[in-house]
Amino acid sequence: MTYPILEVLRRHRLALLPLLAAGWLQARPALGWGMRPPPVAPLAPAAADAPSPAPAPERPVIGEVRIVTQGIFNPDRQGEDKLAFRLADRLHRTTRPQVIRRQLLFAPGDPYEEATIEESERLLRANRYLYDAEINAVRQTPERVDLEVVTRDVWTLRGGVSVNRAGGENSTNFSLQDANFLGTGKDVTVWRTSDVDRDSTLFRYRDPNLFGKRGELHLSVAENSDGDAQRFELERPWFSLDTRWSLGIKLWSYERLDPLYDRGIVFERFRHHHDFAQLYGGLSRGRAEGRAHRFLLGVDVERDRFDFQPGGDSTSLVPPNRDLRWPWLGYEYVEDGFVTERNLDQIRRTEDLNLGTQLRVRLGWSSPDLGADRERLMMIASADAGWRPGPRQLLLTSLRGGGRYRDAAENLLLSGRARYYLRHWGDQVFYFGLEADYAQDLDVERQLLLGGDSGLRGYPLRFLRGDRRLLATVEQRFFSQREFFRLFHLGAAIFFDAGSAWFRSSLDDPEVLRDIGIGLRVGSSRSSGGSMIHLDVAFPLDGDDTIEGVQWLVSTSERF
Repeated sequence: MTYPILEVLRRHRLALLPLLAAGWLQARPALGWGMRPPPVAPLAPAAADAPSPAPAPERPVIGEVRIVTQGIFNPDRQGEDKLAFRLADRLHRTTRPQVIRRQLLFAPGDPYEEATIEESERLLRANRYLYDAEINAVRQTPERVDLEVVTRDVWTLRGGVSVNRAGGENSTNFSLQDANFLGTGKDVTVWRTSDVDRDSTLFRYRDPNLFGKRGELHLSVAENSDGDAQRFELERPWFSLDTRWSLGIKLWSYERLDPLYDRGIVFERFRHHHDFAQLYGGLSRGRAEGRAHRFLLGVDVERDRFDFQPGGDSTSLVPPNRDLRWPWLGYEYVEDGFVTERNLDQIRRTEDLNLGTQLRVRLGWSSPDLGADRERLMMIASADAGWRPGPRQLLLTSLRGGGRYRDAAENLLLSGRARYYLRHWGDQVFYFGLEADYAQDLDVERQLLLGGDSGLRGYPLRFLRGDRRLLATVEQRFFSQREFFRLFHLGAAIFFDAGSAWFRSSLDDPEVLRDIGIGLRVGSSRSSGGSMIHLDVAFPLDGDDTIEGVQWLVSTSERF
């Protein structure tokens, strides 16, 4: 289908000129384009007896870069030289050195910069198949620095059957996954899951370094009991602060039955067919003074079709169809405020946190001139920042927002999150989390829900609904320093949750629900992803007799 974009630009060229001019003036300082260089003062004649200035010292360059990839277990370490551990290492294909080398942001001959070394460590640690990564200088002179990159693998071939329970409902899954297929860093997954919504069989292939370059490929196909789903993504992302350009295409499609919940009970279902396509590109001058400015241009196409569920009748609720197509402009601002921590949201693993300011915004216009069925201003924005109120304290905040606007806001959802950590009693952590959400005129298939699956652990899943939501969590977290059987670490938590979801139009006061409980965390030290098994027992403090007096929760998560 051909969209008359040029015709739209021709019709509205006079209205667009002031916007383009203003955008150019704002972008020039950040991009450095069209700016005159500062005047150069004339050189004063040198005094006859003035000594010649000493030459400025040059930065050393990177010399040899040696890659050391370690297996899952180290036979030289006490307690790890056992038959079962040696067999596991033999069965596991250690990550190939070239896979590690391709992800580094430096090469021999490049100037040595500490920030680049640290960012390369973070890129490596982001891989699910690595437990940790360190880059150390093994030989250093004023002219040259030799580096050693040391990584430790984890067991990435996973398979078996697991059972999760949350909000009084069970889910089961069978999986066969290798997040580091044959040591290449590629992810191959076959997944069979059954939960309260649907049964699903998924095949996924993900290549984070396509053809040994910075490209990423994501392919997945799912056959579900209520439809199917496909996903294709090919992109060159912003993989570092110094990345100069980005490009990508994303295609998603799914068909399913969407349920609507009230008090944990489904009161309506309808068939939903969703198609989404995105093409984008971006430019940046890279890292400058510890920050990066990025400018993006893209186009999105989103189509939603709704119908009665099988066996439904004309009294069923079916949302109206939507067809949105919009070009957009985007801007991103990222500061380098990265710090490393341990024992915050994971157990005995290095956690990379960015305390710097991060801003992202996209604005677009959906128009019938482009094939859409309505005119709308499209908006997406986010902001993140962190602080250290004290030497043993940490505060992380985030804001998210998105929606459409014509005469009034629609499908608008604004969300705020705050996480506070305080270290005390040695390495133990007191945690306080606060979440707030505001919605206006959400699309029918989107619900703002709160229950046992979304943080209110003592209650059924998707129990409360509304266009306002508030959740507070208090936890005292305990971390064991011991590695049990050289396989896992243990943690524990005492927690209190309180929250509510309500409609602004309701005449009743919001129903505030509270619970208390205890939990055990089992974190694997040798498997991929840093995932933990959660075993929680929660006791509701409010509600009626229909709510069970004890909620047993079993789940896996990458956070504490």
